[in-house]
Amino acid sequence: MKQLLSLLFFAILIPLSHAQKGLNVGANFMALNTNIVNQNTWGNGREYDYSVTFNTSFGIDVGYGISDHMGIYTGYWFTTLGQDYKDSYSGSEWERKLELKYNMIPVMLKFNGTESKVNFLGGVGVVFASLKEANQEWLRDGEAYSQNITVGGKTFDLGATDVTDRFAKSDIMINLDLGARILLGEKLFLDVTANFGYGFKDINAEDWQIVNGSGEYDPSHNAFGGLKVGLAYKLFGN
Repeated sequence: MKQLLSLLFFAILIPLSHAQKGLNVGANFMALNTNIVNQNTWGNGREYDYSVTFNTSFGIDVGYGISDHMGIYTGYWFTTLGQDYKDSYSGSEWERKLELKYNMIPVMLKFNGTESKVNFLGGVGVVFASLKEANQEWLRDGEAYSQNITVGGKTFDLGATDVTDRFAKSDIMINLDLGARILLGEKLFLDVTANFGYGFKDINAEDWQIVNGSGEYDPSHNAFGGLKVGLAYKLFGN
């Protein structure tokens, strides 16, 4: 999957780099509120209360203006998704934190105004995500929690730190953004957008699609919303 994403990235980038107008390159940072829709606690029979979860993303963008008001862009992002949980039961305070680190390639259509120094900016597309690693912190009364549990004939540590093998290696997300483009000079501009994403795929690896406390299995999905700030320079074009 990583090789496929890399080929896709360069397949888009190479024609852009030979384009004769509207090519811009920049860097971005996103402050994110992330969620895992439908919790998977791997057979312990209890779902925890959700906590507001903040993560970050950063990377590069490469865009090409097809016209004055429409363009395409791709890039390469380093993004952390996941979910935090808190709960109280059995006389203890429980905390659980899942962090999923992805390398992401967006493929987006952009729409923008051109009439002033501050213009409307919007976009829609998909993001191809490749899982780099997944980590867990599970605490009971502030101490690392560990419990061997057997599900489906397999015994594992419920509170293991490295849980990369419990998640699917890739995800595909719809991505929407809406905000403003601020012109800082003839070729320099700042994009400030609200970004929203939702994953189509079940993020749980096949061997870890374990039923919940009700005896049912609900697929888990990535979701995020946040603020993206990108600074870009137009290499050439009108």
